[in-house]
Amino acid sequence: MQRDDATSCLLVWEHGTACIEKPGAMLGPVYFRLSAQQDFQPFYVAPWPDDPALPGLLRAMRGEWPCVPFSRTETPQEIAPGWRKHLPADAAYADIHGPGANHPWQVLERDALGITLGIEYPRDSAIALLRREIRADPHAPALDISLTIYPRRDTVMPVALHPTFRLPRSEGGLLLQPGAFEQALTFPTDFEASSRLAPGASAHHLAALPGKDGQPVDLSALPLASAQEELLQLVNAAGRFDLVYRKEQARVRLTWDAAALPDVVLWISNGGRPQAPWLGRNFALGVEPVNGVFELGGVLQPPPDHPLARRGLVLQAGVARTIHYRISVENTAAAPC
Repeated sequence: MQRDDATSCLLVWEHGTACIEKPGAMLGPVYFRLSAQQDFQPFYVAPWPDDPALPGLLRAMRGEWPCVPFSRTETPQEIAPGWRKHLPADAAYADIHGPGANHPWQVLERDALGITLGIEYPRDSAIALLRREIRADPHAPALDISLTIYPRRDTVMPVALHPTFRLPRSEGGLLLQPGAFEQALTFPTDFEASSRLAPGASAHHLAALPGKDGQPVDLSALPLASAQEELLQLVNAAGRFDLVYRKEQARVRLTWDAAALPDVVLWISNGGRPQAPWLGRNFALGVEPVNGVFELGGVLQPPPDHPLARRGLVLQAGVARTIHYRISVENTAAAPC
């Protein structure tokens, strides 16, 4: 069943209820039905009210949305040695994380189990339009999602998905269980003032990342005890990431096409932003499959020998590119004897 109004759509099926906001085509909240007694909502919803003064991305930020291109719009004040400014002429880079993350989408198709939305890009962009399908699994608490990119010109563009999950209240209440990955790379400079990770470092486990003070930082469970804001990228990931909400006994599994998006960016917002609209109250985890360089692809390029030097999705004029992914939930409680 589907219902919609001027700004949002509602998808209701046997195993859940999903809200899709037309601005940004943002998915969330989603109430997955794990049992007759338990509905489970894993997605982040911004803790501030909609404010027209905010950029489109921030006005009703929530859940999951596509980022084409995946980039910030401002060059960092500090640039790491060997990195250089990179300012593409494409108009799509004028919006943080791309026009699709900031502007309203149109409903194109709908049926009992799914909804398809689309958005046109600026005429002088290499991207003509995006198409996004969100389809409920009739047999499980799961959503199958696809993003189709229609290029009008050849381009290499940083592209990401942006699933963003809420953090529980209790310290360590959310376990991060990534699939196999080659290495974790920290942001090339201090990500933000509250960041504790050593810049430009690497590690092989989330439980022992290099810290600025020489002490390892454990990011395998959230939320953290201290106010922090971190960004890191897991390189050559296996296309799977699990989150276990311990108290609620629920597991969220994200799977995606790793051939198209070989890495995953982790954005950990742990009350570390004191400025508006964040005000030290934002607690979120972004698990963001990506083909790009952190979220810097529209402002900086790494040195030629950097592991991410050749990242970016190769797109050909007139050849649509579809990326499939799935978000599913299950109950982790032990079966009764």
